[in-house]
Amino acid sequence: MTLKLLHILSYTQIFLNKNKQGVSKMELKKIAVGLTALLGMSVANAHNVWLEPASAQGEYVVKFGHEQTETYPESKLKSIQALNAQGKLTAVDYQFRNGEAYLMPKSDLVFVHFDNGVWSKLPSGKYVEKTKREEPTAEFSTNPVKFGKAILKWDAESFKSHQQAYELIPQEKAQANKPLSILVLHNGKPVQGIKVGVSEDAPFNLTNEKGIAQFTPTKGFNKVWAEFEENITNNADYDRRSVEYMLTFDAQ
Repeated sequence: MTLKLLHILSYTQIFLNKNKQGVSKMELKKIAVGLTALLGMSVANAHNVWLEPASAQGEYVVKFGHEQTETYPESKLKSIQALNAQGKLTAVDYQFRNGEAYLMPKSDLVFVHFDNGVWSKLPSGKYVEKTKREEPTAEFSTNPVKFGKAILKWDAESFKSHQQAYELIPQEKAQANKPLSILVLHNGKPVQGIKVGVSEDAPFNLTNEKGIAQFTPTKGFNKVWAEFEENITNNADYDRRSVEYMLTFDAQ
């Protein structure tokens, strides 16, 4: 379990205990503010995007969320691309219905880019979806960006780099319960020390000096999560960026 969630659980337990003890409303309010701030941080950073089969044959839906999925504004969905027969990434047409994007890709490999806006931490500890320019007293402002890569069918392209800013590449076809090497790239280069696991709340492995981390798939649908951090300079709206990546595939 991450330190972030431990803090949230700790605040929740304190709140419940204090409420039973009949402490002052002011103290309860302070605890509630702390809990709200931590939850706000979780909403901003802990979510991911990925592709799931929809109800119609051949149709998929872009999901956004963490333990539970949520709807999202279409404006935050920056691109959906698929690999064409010439090995080039091209935009995929989609329909936006009830707060989610639906598509019928004609490709075995789909990439999703999602920008969750800018979130600022106020001196009170509260997180708000505003830029540092809009909240100049903010302690810091972060831009949470999400990337998803869906391997819908295994082929030679599943094991290649596709010139993405960030990419997770399995080194062989996934098999259930067999350790799988995952190559992690940033701007086409292997990255050491990146967390790779099922989610940020689960145990993870770190990439080695060659950018490789081990992941053991389960039978059926798998999600492989990784997280990156960027420090931003000369930007009036935010000073850091968090990048979460979700690779999905089926394993038999």
